[in-house]
Amino acid sequence: MKSRKYVFALLTLSSLALCLLNLYASISSLQNEPSVYHLSHEHQGNNSIKVNVDAEQSALILLTAAQTDRPVFDEYVDPTTESERCKRYGLNYTGKTTRRRVFFGSLIADDSWATIAISAIENYGILHTVAFVESNRTQTFHARNIRFGEGTENMKLIKKLYGPQTTVHVDYYVNEDWNLQSLGREHDQRSLIIERWKLNGMSSDDIGYLADVDEVLTRDFVRALQICEVNEFDHHENCKEPKIDAGTVVFEGSPDCLKGQLWFRPFVVLGECIDSIGDSSVHPRPERSWDGKGWMSDGYTKKTQFASLPKNTTHYPLWNAADIRHNPGKTYGYTWGQYIGYHFHNFFPNLETLRKKYSTYGHAVKDAMEKSLGDIHDDLQAMMHCGLNGSATGLEKFGLVEGGLDYYGSTYIPLAFQIPGYVEIRRRELKEILLKDQVEQRPH
Repeated sequence: MKSRKYVFALLTLSSLALCLLNLYASISSLQNEPSVYHLSHEHQGNNSIKVNVDAEQSALILLTAAQTDRPVFDEYVDPTTESERCKRYGLNYTGKTTRRRVFFGSLIADDSWATIAISAIENYGILHTVAFVESNRTQTFHARNIRFGEGTENMKLIKKLYGPQTTVHVDYYVNEDWNLQSLGREHDQRSLIIERWKLNGMSSDDIGYLADVDEVLTRDFVRALQICEVNEFDHHENCKEPKIDAGTVVFEGSPDCLKGQLWFRPFVVLGECIDSIGDSSVHPRPERSWDGKGWMSDGYTKKTQFASLPKNTTHYPLWNAADIRHNPGKTYGYTWGQYIGYHFHNFFPNLETLRKKYSTYGHAVKDAMEKSLGDIHDDLQAMMHCGLNGSATGLEKFGLVEGGLDYYGSTYIPLAFQIPGYVEIRRRELKEILLKDQVEQRPH
């Protein structure tokens, strides 16, 4: 591809180690600060924690927590614990004592520091590689500034968040072909994730975990994937059915605003069935959409009955990043109360950034910078009513669940939401942001 350039920028995370008491102490002093300001906070304790990026106060709490030294509390493999964990997901524990390695990948752009920190806190210490890809253009070809440039404060911060043994990279995608837009550009950009996984030594027995930054598997389910017998890993019939889709609950802008409909991302595939990781000599190469940059064409997937493959086929095509994102897999956590992940949707620090997302990224909305929130998208209408109301009570007609975060009790609450002060401060911030938007004469 002529106009494509790859720039690999390696970030190796410095060591982090922990004590939750230190974590609580380090964030307790932040809870009376102004709700939005330029962060330059230094906590003096066992470690010096410094955050020097533009973000809101709730994000500061999370970023401070993410950098606080702590042990990986669930690293030890205990047969009783693992057996119980596997049973929670209908899986078997066969006595495995070594965890599968996990390689995470996501595109990154103007994602809020809050969602980055939420992802890092949930995944702390369990990922081998974190592979981000950033582009100088949106999917609709709008120019944007690189945010995680080498040596920037943003780069210095993100490398500290995921754990002492995790290697974090931000690779850059530059393609000035105006004709490549929408999903074609997105999938071409996402292909760099797998290239990074390969460069970092991904093997056939490693897990590929593909997501957006705001899509996060529960820590418990990732631990189950690492140690349990999983059909999609151990009995996929030579990549006939290798993919897991995650049933996830959706929080709209705040922990209080829980949606009543499940989301079905992120996605997981074993390295053995990933293109350029698995053995391409024994798997057929399929035709692909978007001039070869997209997903497998009809006839190469189970959904289309493998009609383009010989009837005696025993090995099936390897999956690229577009396949992982687009083609259906086996859904785990399909029903309420059995979810295995979270979608932290629209956790932005201000409405200008949020409006810019709807104006210039995928599925762009015309006049999103001027329209009332409810006219931009139904999700924003739900967030607006919940944020101004301070809860989802009485807002079922907007697709919200009364009780919000309390609906599930203590069942797999995101680790970030358990940090003292965060939920309350995010609730206050969202209301302030929405009220400011009203003052700026955008009628609802």
